[in-house]
Amino acid sequence: MDKHPAIKKCFTRMTEPYIHSRQNDQIKNLVKLRERKHRDRQACLLVEGLREIRHALDAGFQVDDLYYCPEFFPSGAHAELLTEVRHQRCLRLTRLSEEAYTKASLREGPDGLLAVAQQQANTLDRLKLPRQPLLLVLEGIEKPGNLGAILRSADGAGVDAVILVDCVLDLYNPNAIRSSQGLIFALPIASTSREKLDQWLDQNAIQIIAATPHTDKLHWQADYRPATALLLGSESNGLSDYWLEQATLKIRIPMAGRADSLNVAAATAVCLYEAARQRGQ
Repeated sequence: MDKHPAIKKCFTRMTEPYIHSRQNDQIKNLVKLRERKHRDRQACLLVEGLREIRHALDAGFQVDDLYYCPEFFPSGAHAELLTEVRHQRCLRLTRLSEEAYTKASLREGPDGLLAVAQQQANTLDRLKLPRQPLLLVLEGIEKPGNLGAILRSADGAGVDAVILVDCVLDLYNPNAIRSSQGLIFALPIASTSREKLDQWLDQNAIQIIAATPHTDKLHWQADYRPATALLLGSESNGLSDYWLEQATLKIRIPMAGRADSLNVAAATAVCLYEAARQRGQ
């Protein structure tokens, strides 16, 4: 099958550096950036895939390097991004051979685009919120895939910001970025401690609705229309006693079967969409 015209141009354009070898130092560094210690040391992150890179660029993340391999491009949209970058954005473009890209890529069935961007500070004071925000607070989330799925639900339900409290999970884990489909860049996200968050919620008069199976109140019986922080805990332990004691209201999702709870990503979606329904979204 003939390739899209925009992709054909990528095969003939050789003005950018071209890395052939899998042993190139840049390729070795891309592999290193899969590990958190190297990402933190360099204050950067990996972004792979057209959709994810587009979200990072549109959200204002500083992308320093974009590596591409047109042999893997599945559509003309991938080549069109390169054209846009060449004309409008200041970043380094480097073409990779199929062998070099395969080593650098984390994915099965890659689409030929891989970027390195700078990390952003994620603090409460950076959040810009409406008068009556809907916030999602996640305590101790452990699995990147769950975080990514949660962020997709948060975006769909119109959450104004996501706050990670006492979370050991790396926000820029490549699996979290992929499972969120790049929405990790589109949503305002902050990381903080429970003491700082508790004080901040109190100062901003934001009610705390805590999800737990140990209450009689059902999730649709809560009023999510005022300024609200919906709190959910880790996959293994749920919310800590600290937040259950601080909660304005505790809610649960009714379970008709033998399981006593849902996966945290599913539970988050159920509660957020009830909040969205009440808020008229």
